[in-house]
Amino acid sequence: MDATVPAPARAALAERAVLSRYLHRFGPVAWAHASPGSRTWHYWWHAHLVHVLADTERRAPDRRRRAVLAAVVRGVGLRTGLTWITPYYDDIAWMGLALDAAGGHRWPRRRIARRLAGAVDPRTGVLPWRVGSTLFNAPANAPGGLVLVAHGRRDAAERFADWMASVLHDDDTGLVRDGREDGHVRPDLWTYNQGAVIGLELALAHANPVGAAHEDRARALIRAVDAWCAPQDGLFPAAGGGDGGLFAGILARYLAEAAVRVSGPEGAAARRLVERNADAIWATAVDGLFSADPRRPARPEGDDLDLSVQLGAWITLEAAAAIAPRP
Repeated sequence: MDATVPAPARAALAERAVLSRYLHRFGPVAWAHASPGSRTWHYWWHAHLVHVLADTERRAPDRRRRAVLAAVVRGVGLRTGLTWITPYYDDIAWMGLALDAAGGHRWPRRRIARRLAGAVDPRTGVLPWRVGSTLFNAPANAPGGLVLVAHGRRDAAERFADWMASVLHDDDTGLVRDGREDGHVRPDLWTYNQGAVIGLELALAHANPVGAAHEDRARALIRAVDAWCAPQDGLFPAAGGGDGGLFAGILARYLAEAAVRVSGPEGAAARRLVERNADAIWATAVDGLFSADPRRPARPEGDDLDLSVQLGAWITLEAAAAIAPRP
């Protein structure tokens, strides 16, 4: 697609493409189907739909988008029977972050924060992946910590961050490994874990500006991500469709935040990574459809049709728009 199109216009096209292809309105409520022709509804994917709508609205306010956002949030409430939760603490945490970004919705936001605070395992001091699980992982503790920081529970969020830094840190790469289960650390390295941990460390640094440890960790992780992506010319590792379609977009969101909040070479690296991946996503789009792997053109079949993939692309393009120079 035309490389001269500015970042805000790219994000606007992505928004229109996703909403027109996937969103369904039912009176005052709305939700998105998992793929064209499907009726499957995904709680976690909707957390990111709410979040990117809120991010876009904050950057470029529009009454029509506010109406869509309100309808999607009502749809989440309806689909969960007004409980707003699932047995998965990682999913709950991401929904809490999305509702925090959207503003309002005080009761479900507080309910999610209380649910997460009450789920902390007394032996480890951190969150399990889901109810009854022996897996303690970054996908639950990084966004869970972000929710708790926003709701005034910094001590718990500090424990989550310290635990991930001591247990999940990969000495070879400097990246965050996936989790620990029954005493064994899972070695998987996923883009979204890096992004959410960067976000948590920056939130803790902001909450306690006297201490530099959290910002130092964020800077070190940005450098590690930069080195990780360097062999692929700065492109994030692709994770296919399904939930993986969102992973790179989540990293882009928090790198964009770092590009604004972190000075020096790490802030510059964060900006460069967001812009590089947004450019690749834009360059490989075909007729408003984005690719699960921006090393190739989008295809109207397979993983590329997943809502998650299209949301992930929109999140990345919105991240680039958020840090683009103002006209």
